[in-house]
Amino acid sequence: MQDQSCRCGDGTLGWIIVALISLFDASWLYLSGHSVMWAGIFAACKGAGTLICLAVILRALSGVRRYQVVTTRLRYAKVVDIAAWCALLLCFVSSTCVTSYLCVSINAPLIDSGLVAFDRSLGYDWLAAYEWVQRHPHVQKILQVAYASGHWQLLALPVLLGLFGRCEATSDFFFLLVLASTYLLLISTPFLAASAFIHFGVEDRSAIATVSDFALLRDGSLRVFDIANAQGLVSMPSFHTALAVLFPYSFRQLRLLFLVALPLNAVMILSNPTQGGHYLVDVITGLLLSALTILTLNAFSRRGANVRTCSANASAGVIGEASSERLH
Repeated sequence: MQDQSCRCGDGTLGWIIVALISLFDASWLYLSGHSVMWAGIFAACKGAGTLICLAVILRALSGVRRYQVVTTRLRYAKVVDIAAWCALLLCFVSSTCVTSYLCVSINAPLIDSGLVAFDRSLGYDWLAAYEWVQRHPHVQKILQVAYASGHWQLLALPVLLGLFGRCEATSDFFFLLVLASTYLLLISTPFLAASAFIHFGVEDRSAIATVSDFALLRDGSLRVFDIANAQGLVSMPSFHTALAVLFPYSFRQLRLLFLVALPLNAVMILSNPTQGGHYLVDVITGLLLSALTILTLNAFSRRGANVRTCSANASAGVIGEASSERLH
């Protein structure tokens, strides 16, 4: 019962966070004159609503005595948790996409030249690395698959953790995502970088299409956001790199999944410069971002555990005193 109540509390806190982000986005949109396409909002709400309805229906069925044997055998409780966390993740990702677009629209000075200079001081030439990958299609294909896996892993992770009964790990991943996104926007908004694709004038249309909204946001011509086709516009730190650490970290208690996730995400880190248009320093700061995120969550977890321990000890002391008084 303690684990269940803890998970419910985590989910409630998650929805409060999403509500606050949505309120922040709505206020900023109103004050700045931007807006979001209703089709994208409707799609996100429809997906989240379907998952929530599924969770509610299955939870109700599991409470009916005649269905309890079936619901227990089919592990409805796990499906309920998976659906609820997936709905929460969908809403969180949608709301933070809007926030990231608004942060880019501030039009802060670009720092790409400094990032290129830093890369070169480390002996890394982004353009040479990109051209080498382009000349080796088999390497490029492997890197493309690894880079694209980030989206699929984000969808698969809560499902796999839920099926293996690791609801605490699902909760931890959600809050890792919240912390990483918060740090990401706090760092990237004042220290804005376009992308190596834009800086070096890459002619690959498919690459440019992944960051085409960047210039439109900065010059003010993009006023309506389509979150259904949102682009990852934050270059530094690299969020893909941070996720490539957080994915295997979240699977660390499941040996088989961890052993699969580790090499896949190692390749995803390598793919970030040429497939995501990131500078080498973006990848380095992405690794630092993931470390900071994990340390922060662990610090919060330890503090929460200490508070619960103190509360339990205090309660035990009160009960002991009351029992002693009754005996006297």
